[in-house]
Amino acid sequence: MGRMYIVLSDDVERRLRLAAVTVYGGKKGDLSGAIENAVREWLDKHATRDNISKWVNQQLGQPTKKSVRKRRR
Repeated sequence: MGRMYIVLSDDVERRLRLAAVTVYGGKKGDLSGAIENAVREWLDKHATRDNISKWVNQQLGQPTKKSVRKRRR
């Protein structure tokens, strides 16, 4: 299990803690569970295989499929 240390604004932290207690009941580990669920949803929405491949190619300086098509024309 990994650990991450993050910084949130006071408002976001307060709202997160209140929502976690409201939804999960305030038991030990509920805040971590709420954050993990939120991160999973974000990843499902944003971290698609195509997006990750495109980012890796950009970092490595490799052309994307779109830029290769443009050059061939």
